[in-house]
Amino acid sequence: MSRLLEAFTIVNTRRVEEMRGVLASVYDARSFDVCGDQSLFSAKAAYFDLGSTALSFCTYGCPVRIELRNGDYLRIQVCVAGTGRTSKPDSAVDVSPTAIVCSSMNTTYEFDQSYEQLVLKTDRAALERELTALLGSRPKDQLSFDMAASCEAAQTRRLRAIILNTVSSIDISHEPIPPPLLREMDQTIRLAILYGMPNNFTNRLLAKPKASAPWQVRLVEEWIDAHWQEDISVDRFVDISGASLRSIFSTFRSARGYTPMAYLKQVRLNAAREMLLKAEPGASVTGIAFACNFLNPSHFARDYERRFDELPSETLRRARVEAL
Repeated sequence: MSRLLEAFTIVNTRRVEEMRGVLASVYDARSFDVCGDQSLFSAKAAYFDLGSTALSFCTYGCPVRIELRNGDYLRIQVCVAGTGRTSKPDSAVDVSPTAIVCSSMNTTYEFDQSYEQLVLKTDRAALERELTALLGSRPKDQLSFDMAASCEAAQTRRLRAIILNTVSSIDISHEPIPPPLLREMDQTIRLAILYGMPNNFTNRLLAKPKASAPWQVRLVEEWIDAHWQEDISVDRFVDISGASLRSIFSTFRSARGYTPMAYLKQVRLNAAREMLLKAEPGASVTGIAFACNFLNPSHFARDYERRFDELPSETLRRARVEAL
């Protein structure tokens, strides 16, 4: 059995009724039935909340059938082992590691005894807000997804990799993930879903975006210069410039050769260098990294060395020697 999200296990049981209760209370299950030898039943479920998306790991040890209630969210199934089948009144698809399955309403799930899966439960409204930011305006049509996508497609394969990498990142430690990093992980998954699961806006998302005006790029840069110490989400760039997120990123690359987030990183690295050069006694590299909104000190040290050809600890040490 896989040990995905092991530290966040909410149930590990051989009792059918116990698992039925968890499925009803946590996963909105309307019914849960064991279809094979009940003596083989050995269920496990883990749950981690990112914000607009919740990640789950589930396995049952024997064939089961589950019906879920309707809700204002999307379910993304990533099969890790075994096979299954997901059915709606008008269609059905086989579930295996070679495809990702998307469902929402009136859905029935059937799994074999070796089945293991990761499930994303994603808030539909959050996905639609993300779509609006990418397109630059609220779409008239409701966002709808195909029921299944083959992992032979590059963007679907990338979605699967992002989900698995996110789980691996969560599993690194039991310590709480800093809220800004948690929000970034949550948004990355939302973006990956929009690009990785075929939907009625896929063609528009993949089309070349309209270029933003140069003044819109300058507006974003000036805003970053003034607000670099804040926890910044890319959605803010849409509000500031009045352009779509895709247009902003595209124009930054063509006009500047980098993305707005790369510009933000450079501004923060410059600020960190200034702090290191003027550091008070007792100041530390880690403290300065956090002050400049770098949440991972090792990544900060790597990026700093690439930018200035020396480690931040070397800058700090030299500044103290020169101050003597």
